Amino acid sequence: MGKRKRLKFGLVLGSGSAKGLVHIGVLKVLHQSKIFPDYIVGTSIGAVIGAAYAAGRTPEEIEELFQKIDWKAIVDFTLPKNGLLKGRIVETKIRNLVQNKSFEELNIPLQLVAYDLTAKKKVEFIRGDVARAVRASISIPGVFTPLSIHNHSYIDGAVVDPIPVRTVKKMGADVILVVDLVEDGKTMVAPRVEGKSLLRDWREKFIMVELQELKQLLIPRRWPKIVQKFLRWLFDILFYPARVLRMFAGIEMFPLPKLMYQTINVMSDTLAKEKLRDPAIDITLKPRFGSLNMYDFDEVEEFSRIGSEAMRKKLSVLKEKLRL
Repeated sequence: MGKRKRLKFGLVLGSGSAKGLVHIGVLKVLHQSKIFPDYIVGTSIGAVIGAAYAAGRTPEEIEELFQKIDWKAIVDFTLPKNGLLKGRIVETKIRNLVQNKSFEELNIPLQLVAYDLTAKKKVEFIRGDVARAVRASISIPGVFTPLSIHNHSYIDGAVVDPIPVRTVKKMGADVILVVDLVEDGKTMVAPRVEGKSLLRDWREKFIMVELQELKQLLIPRRWPKIVQKFLRWLFDILFYPARVLRMFAGIEMFPLPKLMYQTINVMSDTLAKEKLRDPAIDITLKPRFGSLNMYDFDEVEEFSRIGSEAMRKKLSVLKEKLRL
């Protein structure tokens, strides 16, 4: 009898903000078990960690580098035409993380997912500068300015493919492992709806006119319709007249970055739930986050521990699938 063909292992590292730090723990267990992915695909935070590992960083190095990041120091504000942050400082950090490598220099074949606003389609970066591709994949709309490459603008891949299973399948993976970072949704009863006074109603209508003018300025009609629709909907949530009155009165802080971030994650989770039904997936890890949430970037060690725990539970299944 001939020798059995070695099955190719594809690892999908999806989006999930700080929750995506569990990818480090997943890689730790795989690395310690000498099970090395043949292909890695990443979106958003998964793009950062996947690129670092493919560039030759050990999971322990990646964890240490994340722990050393001063998150306040990576903020570089810009005039909010297309986003609040320029992202140049973040890109410098990423460049160090991936050791300034190109895709052609990586130890493991890697593809990174982003959305091309200009061409209005999902893209998979497979060659050239890795740090720029990662920066494109993490460009959260409204938070980071879209990354411009050859006159095309790119935003976070999570808006179109938070768990790119089909991408790793196309690369040639026989066994596919994904990490499920989706929040379990819960429905709540809405609060009592109260009426408004006539004066307050007039005041809100006046502000509404001004807000419409601002919305037209911030969201150009040349942008893709699907992006316009989403950002206009988000603008209406963030800046409804009553809230604006409270903001100008100093009663409430402007919540743009936080709510933008939350909304993108809700959209991403909804898409991810659909992607997790893909029959091409062989193994799904389901980490248990407890009280941790998508903003807890300072809890690197705990997220890593959770990821390692989830991977250990499925390690024997993975070995069986890979015929190890």
